[in-house]
Amino acid sequence: MRYMLTDDLWNLLEPHIEASKRFKGGQPPVLSDRMFLEAILYWARTGIPWRDLPSEFGSWDAVYNRFGRWVRSGSLKALFEALTAAPELEKVRRVLIDSTVVRAHQHASGAPRKKSDEGRLGRQSLRLLAGVGAD
Repeated sequence: MRYMLTDDLWNLLEPHIEASKRFKGGQPPVLSDRMFLEAILYWARTGIPWRDLPSEFGSWDAVYNRFGRWVRSGSLKALFEALTAAPELEKVRRVLIDSTVVRAHQHASGAPRKKSDEGRLGRQSLRLLAGVGAD
């Protein structure tokens, strides 16, 4: 499997991930933080359902539940804030905001536009121009 995080990049990210964790205690996870982050990046990049995560990431529901805990505890938000604030991670920001990762919903283009009356003459305008109904 091809991973996104190189060893050099992981060495830059690891302290920020440790500092961003908002929950302590409990049994340590089977999946390392690096593989957990790789699983999230894989899921976001491919757009696959959680159940279709490759077995290299372990049990899909363990990754899903851990992701939910990170979101609910604020750890993921704290991590993104740390990544945007760290000057040494300039390249990471570009990777995380790449348009191949950030997907728009199929209805994100908006509702159909209403036809504009601009440039058209309605009935009232024609009456005024013809002098009908004018005082």
